[in-house]
Amino acid sequence: MKISEISTDNAMDVLCELTPYITNIVTDEDLVGELKKAIDFKDANTMAEKMALTAGKITKIIPILLKNRKSDVFGIVGVLNGKTIDEIAKQNVIVTMKQIRDIAKDKELLDFFKSC
Repeated sequence: MKISEISTDNAMDVLCELTPYITNIVTDEDLVGELKKAIDFKDANTMAEKMALTAGKITKIIPILLKNRKSDVFGIVGVLNGKTIDEIAKQNVIVTMKQIRDIAKDKELLDFFKSC
């Protein structure tokens, strides 16, 4: 569910439930450390080389999220889809991936937490 599709009353509850999960993720020292490391494009002459460097960065970030912060990711997906962490863990991976993609595209939700 997109944050813009729910009532103000329900949105306040959802935001309160999301906050601990998001706080855990954005304060993860390994993740923050990796995000602080800039991608050095100076030797990348083509778009393909830039994409390869970016993919390398993603391969360092995703394991941190899915290994160290899996329950937080599942918690976020669960809150936004009215499910428990266990229900998210047991559902089909394609469904979970779609839900994560939808969350990543929810501009209003992302803008709210960026502003905090």
